[in-house]
Amino acid sequence: MVLPAGQRASGEWIDDTLRQRAEEKGLLSRTPLAGQFPRRRVEVVRGADPTAEVNRLFRLRGWTDGLPIVPPTLGRLDEMIGHGALDRHAILGEVEPLGGVASVEKIAANAVMAGCQPEYFPVVLAAVQAILDPAFNLRGVQTTDENVAPLLIVNGPAARRLGVNASWGALGPGWTANTTIGRAVRLVMNNVGGGWPGAVSFAGLGQPARYGLCVAEREDDTPWPPLHVELGYRADQSTVTVMRAETVINVTGGLEELASVIGSAASLFGILHSGKAAVILSPLTARRLAQDGRSRADVRRELFTRGRLSAETWRRSWIHSAVRAADWPEWACAAAESGSIPAVREPDDLTLIVAGADLPIPQHAYCPSWGHPPCRVTREIVLPAAGRGTMTGP
Repeated sequence: MVLPAGQRASGEWIDDTLRQRAEEKGLLSRTPLAGQFPRRRVEVVRGADPTAEVNRLFRLRGWTDGLPIVPPTLGRLDEMIGHGALDRHAILGEVEPLGGVASVEKIAANAVMAGCQPEYFPVVLAAVQAILDPAFNLRGVQTTDENVAPLLIVNGPAARRLGVNASWGALGPGWTANTTIGRAVRLVMNNVGGGWPGAVSFAGLGQPARYGLCVAEREDDTPWPPLHVELGYRADQSTVTVMRAETVINVTGGLEELASVIGSAASLFGILHSGKAAVILSPLTARRLAQDGRSRADVRRELFTRGRLSAETWRRSWIHSAVRAADWPEWACAAAESGSIPAVREPDDLTLIVAGADLPIPQHAYCPSWGHPPCRVTREIVLPAAGRGTMTGP
């Protein structure tokens, strides 16, 4: 097996730090074998059932998310890397907060463990590149006591070709591409960056999205240009856009209900840091709005105008008294004088995509923002050159 754990540029293994912190906090009952592994690239695991033994060892070392994993054998790793556009020794950066080096090989090991098909690897690489961007603030995401998770939005031909679901049950469960791509990013955060619950990650409650949160936009039934085109990419390019989501809130109804939830569930941390939030709009609602002559920008403006938190609720909140008045952004304070505060600083800070089933009773979702700086990071999905891997074309 290729070891999935992170090493710093100096050669130190992050697991030594993790074991120490887990021991200090009385958490070793969950990972009693933390830091106990051969200090080399490859480990040989033998036994009557090697897959079961790998799962046992990796679980007790803290290298899983609690679910069974696929053993990262050399053969599986080679196949995974062969479907990417980068050399196995290429380095994408260091994964905060413990600074494990994100080499293509380490990312591939975690993608194999997550159950990714090799064809998904270019999406995983692009998503990891996105979370390593300073604008994503991975250190904050990994160490905060809030329950924030990466939200991955896949656009372009690769989403359709790989079967990244944008329709029925797009947020899961049951879709291999969505589930395993999101899970691979989480395992990289866990194993290369050291985001262990209670030892480094202090999210008080956690949330199911921390296993993985990945969705495609339903471009075949979207009346407006898709997100990546709106962000300046060509329609024939493929991208992954990464945001920070405090949670996923289901909304049934039309724009009125959606705006009501955006206002009532506005993240106070999002307001404090002028964050960007995400809205997933049903295909039926999007078509009806477009038929009425409204563009995606028109819908954002309407949700921005109507989706507001009352100033009185803000003033009574615990965070209002915990944060100095001078630290609140000017736009929020000015809006409060009028009696209500929008969930985001400006309409364009609402990232609006279309996804889900075409139901007569429309289902939407709202993902409040968290943290700083304002975050919406997009990376192109770079596919392998002809002759490498099996995917060709855009």
